Amino acid sequence: MKKYARITMVVFATTFIAIAMHSRMFTKIAFAKSPQANEQSNDEKAIRELNAAAEAAWNKHDAVAMDQPFIEDCDFVNVFGEWISGHDNLVKTHAFLFAGPLRESYRRFNLEKLRFLRPDVAVVHLRGLNTDRNGKLLEGDEGAMGVLVMVKERGKWWIVAGQNTLVRPLPEAFKPGAKPPTP
Repeated sequence: MKKYARITMVVFATTFIAIAMHSRMFTKIAFAKSPQANEQSNDEKAIRELNAAAEAAWNKHDAVAMDQPFIEDCDFVNVFGEWISGHDNLVKTHAFLFAGPLRESYRRFNLEKLRFLRPDVAVVHLRGLNTDRNGKLLEGDEGAMGVLVMVKERGKWWIVAGQNTLVRPLPEAFKPGAKPPTP
């Protein structure tokens, strides 16, 4: 009987050690950063840096710098619903606006959401908020929401398409639980 007790204890101890070693190894494997995770982290950083550069360019009223990450055949729909097609047309439009109606316009661009559809394709949601020239947010401003479609080519992120919408309060008739208007 003592022989079986010793064998049982040896098996138990060996099993216990194996489980302990396996669990340590499992946590190292399970929580290790993969090369893909590191690359995605670098990509997120690069996209955030593009956003910061666009904000700085807007606040300097520099259309060329702001539109630099747009590809040649880009498409962009502005807050008025105007569809601007092509990099050169986008730069011309922004240059005109910065020289005229937006010459005293300053903004803060907050990256609200970044979603990688594939390792080389991302959808970015941005909120543009109006500020004074010192970067102080203007009270009561809801700003605009923008959506960008970005692709990574030759190790660099580029904007393929974008759309910008002014944020306004939702009309009562569109709120959940609203009654339909009477004729």
